[in-house]
Amino acid sequence: MRDSIKRIAQQFIVSHYPESDIVWVGGSAVSGNLTKESDIDIIIIDESETPRLECYHFLGWKIETFIHTNLSLEFEFQTARYRGMPTIIKMCAEGLLIQDKQGNGKEVQREAKILYEQGPHPWDEDKINEARYQITDFLSDFRSSEDFEESLFILNKLINTLTELILRANGNWVGEGKWMVRTLKSHDKDMCDKLVESTKTYMNTNDKTELISFIQSTLENYGGELFVGYKGFF
Repeated sequence: MRDSIKRIAQQFIVSHYPESDIVWVGGSAVSGNLTKESDIDIIIIDESETPRLECYHFLGWKIETFIHTNLSLEFEFQTARYRGMPTIIKMCAEGLLIQDKQGNGKEVQREAKILYEQGPHPWDEDKINEARYQITDFLSDFRSSEDFEESLFILNKLINTLTELILRANGNWVGEGKWMVRTLKSHDKDMCDKLVESTKTYMNTNDKTELISFIQSTLENYGGELFVGYKGFF
């Protein structure tokens, strides 16, 4: 499968971006976690193009292209470290290099690997307190809500913010969707399992007790709920 994906990506580049300097294939197409909904992620360095994300259908595949210049890629690397979202760094670090006209691709890949291993910029006390305040607010809304539909949407924000706090406060990258739970499971499988099970209990019984207790006890590891005395700056 890896070889066939490589051939498709090479054909796509010849057809759509023949002037590109460096090209990687990344994501599940390389890692071997393909599903029937998977796309092929392609990172392109092309100084003649405007940096952007652009999506295609090609030879029966969904193609998602991340188009950069050398300067925009470096900016994206630094932005990713600040936001804690390693998508582009991870794809460059672990991707399959399929084109390298100037011979710079391996050096860029080496830089990406170093940045990925270093992890994101650490959260300081202000960022941790901001997350504690947000979780406290969401938790209050969740506790008091008697509308299941509203509770469901509040819980979505609550779980995402709590997970981000756990990961970032411990120097880990975060992710979106499936990557968030994968990263949490990698950091602390037992905690992840407890979060999932207590959420299942709530969904099946509409009883929030176990889930609220889990969230409160987890938040205690980072200073607990925070409202009175909190100061945030716009």
